[in-house]
Amino acid sequence: MHGTAATIEPVPAARGRTFPTLMATSITGRALTLPDDTEGDASLIVLVFLESASPPAFTGNSRVTTYLVAVVGDSLIGRSLADRINRGLRGSAPQAKYDLVLTMPWDIERCRRAYGIDDPSLAHIYLLDRRGIIRWMERGTATPEGLGTLVETARTMLDPLIE
Repeated sequence: MHGTAATIEPVPAARGRTFPTLMATSITGRALTLPDDTEGDASLIVLVFLESASPPAFTGNSRVTTYLVAVVGDSLIGRSLADRINRGLRGSAPQAKYDLVLTMPWDIERCRRAYGIDDPSLAHIYLLDRRGIIRWMERGTATPEGLGTLVETARTMLDPLIE
């Protein structure tokens, strides 16, 4: 195989594509690979960078699992900050959700390319089906319109599974 840019650079996250593999560690120390280790009929992945990490909001729907992933630099400083972030998030997340709050030390620029992120100050949210395909994505602050399309997309994904 020839080393072309197409084989070296990751394909950015986009609707209809498989979510790019993400390896992270929960605040309990559990290693997870997303989307492979996701649970439920659908997953909501909230990807934030160090400067935008905040307490997670989890869905109340038992069929949708929410993961908060904080990306920190892969340097010694980034790993040290990951420990601080974990301590802060541990205090704000319910203990039953600790395995869903993840930190990921990774090269920030490579991560931005892999997930098609142009502004790391915003949260990036992905709704995945059980096969790891991105069915909805948004960035920034939630708007009524954005939440409406998220709910509608989730409903069309989950309703056929009930029948």
